Amino acid sequence: MKKLVGIFGIIGVFFLNACKEDKVSLEGLDSFYLPLTVGNYWIVDKVDKRTITETKVIDQKTYYAITTSYDTSYVRNESDKIIEYYKGKTSVRFDLTAKVNDTWQYRDYTVKLISKTETINIGGQEIKNCYQFYFDIPAMADEEHAIWLAPGIGFIQYECLGECIGGKNKLKEAKIDGKIYKF
Repeated sequence: MKKLVGIFGIIGVFFLNACKEDKVSLEGLDSFYLPLTVGNYWIVDKVDKRTITETKVIDQKTYYAITTSYDTSYVRNESDKIIEYYKGKTSVRFDLTAKVNDTWQYRDYTVKLISKTETINIGGQEIKNCYQFYFDIPAMADEEHAIWLAPGIGFIQYECLGECIGGKNKLKEAKIDGKIYKF
């Protein structure tokens, strides 16, 4: 009888541990909102994998290639502004120094900083102080989208706001400075 109770006790502990919500340890991450290191990647549910594949010097400035299955963009951080080089032109994609409701031009988009205090629930925990950016091409319909950046992580959430299905797509996995995080 004691053996049977012991076996059921071990099985019970196993099931309790299996049901426990694991939190992803984010210790050691810096506070920068888009960590630019070759090898970093972000896999966002239903969107795509973004990988920093290389650096490239353009006009005496070092850019990081962020590659997806359909595109490559070259970005750099200059004074907390993520500047993209695209088709011979540069524009600010993410302005981390902007005030809430500030707008600027990025490619054909008008970008607006919506919030600097969003909380994203992911990986069994709350990630606070995420920035939400809204992208819109005023002359077009149904291409609006929002991107959230998290401190130390980068891309954490994406939402298509035009004619699309899926709602908010969250980060599933990221590799930041050599460490893999699964959410």
